Amino acid sequence: MVEDGLDLRAALERRADAAVVAAIGYFLLSTLAIALTGPGHAHAAIWPADALILVLLLRESRSAWAWAWVLGAGWVANLAANVLARDWSPILIAYGAINMGQTALAAWLMLRHYIPGPTLDHDLSIKPFALRAIAVAVAVGALLGSLVTSLAFGEPFVASLLRWYCSNALGLLILTPFLAAVLDGSYLKWLRLAGLRERLHAALACGGLMAASVLVFAQPHVPLLFVPICGVTWMTFRFGRLATMLGVIIVSLVALATTLSGRGPVAVMPEPSEVQSLFLQFYLGAILLTCLPIAALVASRKQAVIRLAEREEALLQTLQDAPMACLGFDRTGACKWVQGPVRSLLGYTAQEIIGRSWESLCLEIDGVVQELSKAPVADQERSTRTIEFSPIRRPQLRLQGIVGLLASDGGGHGGAVITLRDVTERRVAEPSQASPEQSDELTGLFNGPAFREQLSEAVRLPSGPVSLALIDLDSFYTINEAHGYAIGDAVLVEVARRIRRAARDSDVLARMGSDEFALLLHCDLNTARGICERIVEAVRHSPVYRSNTVSVLSSLSCGIVRLRPGQRGEDALAAAHDVLQEMKQAGRNGVRVAA
Repeated sequence: MVEDGLDLRAALERRADAAVVAAIGYFLLSTLAIALTGPGHAHAAIWPADALILVLLLRESRSAWAWAWVLGAGWVANLAANVLARDWSPILIAYGAINMGQTALAAWLMLRHYIPGPTLDHDLSIKPFALRAIAVAVAVGALLGSLVTSLAFGEPFVASLLRWYCSNALGLLILTPFLAAVLDGSYLKWLRLAGLRERLHAALACGGLMAASVLVFAQPHVPLLFVPICGVTWMTFRFGRLATMLGVIIVSLVALATTLSGRGPVAVMPEPSEVQSLFLQFYLGAILLTCLPIAALVASRKQAVIRLAEREEALLQTLQDAPMACLGFDRTGACKWVQGPVRSLLGYTAQEIIGRSWESLCLEIDGVVQELSKAPVADQERSTRTIEFSPIRRPQLRLQGIVGLLASDGGGHGGAVITLRDVTERRVAEPSQASPEQSDELTGLFNGPAFREQLSEAVRLPSGPVSLALIDLDSFYTINEAHGYAIGDAVLVEVARRIRRAARDSDVLARMGSDEFALLLHCDLNTARGICERIVEAVRHSPVYRSNTVSVLSSLSCGIVRLRPGQRGEDALAAAHDVLQEMKQAGRNGVRVAA
């Protein structure tokens, strides 16, 4: 019960405070609007007081008891301001009731569809405000108010309707976002968070806009009405929505004060005062309706950039000590960003990779990207492909890459991302794909007869281009003579291990004889050449055997041919052998492709 009593007391205090703000604020704003308009019962050029009531209602729940405090205080303040500035008339009571009614209708319509946003800073709150509060609620109030004015004072109904609607609509449009930001503390929060330099720049911008507005509206000779629009737009991009709303207030006060006093480019228009007032209303409304969406867009872009920076920082922190690396490429294949230990995995620094294509880095993902890009867009976003390869500068390593596409707004893919990790030890630990009767006892690779079966099958049922490479260990006889057969066998095992690392998973590798290996590759000659060059580099880059007293260096010679449909396997082996001999006669330690 005590807690209920405290809650009730707090609610009453809050509503009493809202009523006081409504009464004092409404009285001051109404008096200012009437003073600018002049005595009599003419409509004000802008009626800003209802905006304060609307903001206060939006801060409360849709409770009749809660709204009664604010609406009652506003009605009393409306009556007091009109009685003080104009002659007493019972019609003033009706005017106050109509003002409060249209404001309550605007709040009710907004709260039905309103996505909370304390300063109307995004499209989902600006649209209900413009379409429902102004287009509907003010129209209803203008109909009732103009009807009362026409009956009481004999004014033309249509002219009165237009003046009432424009005056109240402009007041709500300009003042509601500004007052919402003032009451929810957005301006005070900005002042606390902004540095001294930022506050100084903002003050100079506001002062410059006021000076420019005075220059534009105080002289009738040069039409410079575009200047305030440019100033408010610049403030929008520089400082955001709070500056937009403040800038429109500054321009509105200067424009109204000069125009209603008979000075400036609007006042000298050869039109009646009602038309001048209507033009000024549309001018001020156009500034706000142009700049507020821009402010919302700028704010959303800024938030998106902040979120992107946060995610990038999280990715950087994740990959900093992780054994994985990530590379991002645009749709042309050029690398745009790199994260992780790329130097230890690829042999390149991040600076060397940025700007280079995946082809020049020999990442072997072009076919994967083409395959993924042919899938439906929905599947592209969810699909990835896994590849394995040995990098050209780190041929002793075996890397696994997970490739995925980046989404693009214009259709198709916007590039690709590849995540790399070292799987060398896992690859070496994998058992041979050959059965015991098909494998070489020393290296565990396919033996000669088993390889010939694989070769015949590839020739008989080709699924695409197929290449054959014969690889010979240079000067193996010398190694045996110098170090003995035990070290020679160890060299063969190490060479077989390095060839297996540098080759692809789909390649078939066999030991054909003492120091000769064969490789069946399902690819064209250019791709096969690149793979064999990687194999050659993997052997010659470091000793193939090392102990405390012995270090053995060696190299490979390789000859490559492309298999022709219907070609006999033995003929293909003979052709590859001829190319291999040409390589050995040309100096060994390299790769030659059949002409």
